[in-house]
Amino acid sequence: MTPIAVVEAVATLFWTYAGLAGIEWAVRLARTERREHIPLVAELTGHLVPAMIMLLVVVLAGAFFGFPTVVVVIAILFPAGLAVGLHMGLNDLREATWRGEATRFALTALIGGAVIWMRQFG
Repeated sequence: MTPIAVVEAVATLFWTYAGLAGIEWAVRLARTERREHIPLVAELTGHLVPAMIMLLVVVLAGAFFGFPTVVVVIAILFPAGLAVGLHMGLNDLREATWRGEATRFALTALIGGAVIWMRQFG
């Protein structure tokens, strides 16, 4: 695998985890009382802001110092920040259990692995 293919594979795994966490977050949000929706969305936004600020700092530093590889870093930083933010937001909605986390990681590996396999070898 080339370095770009490795970056693409890592980003795909982060996107897959973020997608699964986002789906679970939305389902759990729908099950809460209506009056809790706005505070939970605000909390999710609060979890996403630090990652997006870091992304902005990396972009600005890359532009200011002329780093050509900043695009590669952004390709991983954005989905990773989204995955972490959604994971933290999901923890606001439920009690984390090893079984639930292991299931999400296994689904991430399965779906992400299938997507990576199809992109690289299909």
